[in-house]
Amino acid sequence: MKQGRLIQHGWVLMVALILCLGPAPWTMAAEITILKSSDIGYYDEAVQGFRSALPPRTTIKEYSLGGSVARGRELGKTLRASPPDLVFAVGLKAAMAAKLEILDTPVVFCLVLNPESHGLPTANMTGILMKVPVERQLQAIRSLLPDSRRIGLLYDEDKSGPFVAEARRLASQQRLDLLAVPVHAREEVPSALRSLLPKVQGLWLIQDQTVVTESSIPFLLQTTLDAKVPLIAFSSTLVQQGALGGLVVNAWEVGQQAGRVTGAKLRGDSVPGRPLIEPERAQLALNLHTAEYLGLTPSADVLRLATVLYGSGAVAKTQKLDDVIP
Repeated sequence: MKQGRLIQHGWVLMVALILCLGPAPWTMAAEITILKSSDIGYYDEAVQGFRSALPPRTTIKEYSLGGSVARGRELGKTLRASPPDLVFAVGLKAAMAAKLEILDTPVVFCLVLNPESHGLPTANMTGILMKVPVERQLQAIRSLLPDSRRIGLLYDEDKSGPFVAEARRLASQQRLDLLAVPVHAREEVPSALRSLLPKVQGLWLIQDQTVVTESSIPFLLQTTLDAKVPLIAFSSTLVQQGALGGLVVNAWEVGQQAGRVTGAKLRGDSVPGRPLIEPERAQLALNLHTAEYLGLTPSADVLRLATVLYGSGAVAKTQKLDDVIP
């Protein structure tokens, strides 16, 4: 009997403590505004992943900028007057609008190539990077090109110097000889590429703003195909258009990761890797038609690991070309 009263008394104390403390922060209702650069499937997938990571009581308002930073700035000014608990920005234009107009409210952004080159993030912002760590990219190259040793790379020292320095250091661990050729202007890319291709067994395309442009992408794809040199890219769109393959970031998974980061920020927890966080996962993309054209036969392990396939009836979602340009 005495033990029963003690148990009952313990439950009373526990209930009283819960009532005093209130609900856990992430179970409380939160107001979140989503700013989306435009209405394209790639961004929509990130938004869906983000929403899936939020608790049911979250109030969400979603706006599309329609590709206009000016509209994003107007929305940002409105949000300043009545700020939500957090803003989720998807795409470069949404992130730039948030940078320019939302100065105090926490912002989480994603699907922005090379955010540092755009002055992102600012003090109140956290971003999910689209770059896969160098070591994992080199491992993917070894998987896709197991018999190749000499891999070429074009880069601008001012934009990608540290990345390439790390790649050089790690390449030998993957038994790769990395021949990295610097270019200083976009106009130098065609001649540098033509000079490089006869010397290498594969070309690694990285997210470099000087090398990867709207005008250079068709040239890079066609020239490497004509030379029958496999191109390893960073985007599923580039793989679909003719690159052999590469590690690519899945928009839905990045959105879900942003949702978990949002939860941590609203709870007041520290966020590892702030202000820029590496993507937790990447997918191996593979173009089977390109492999056949190049006379390559992907191993059973590569086919098993490749979750984004093109060719031979394979279908995968893709982003617009504009969204793969750094």
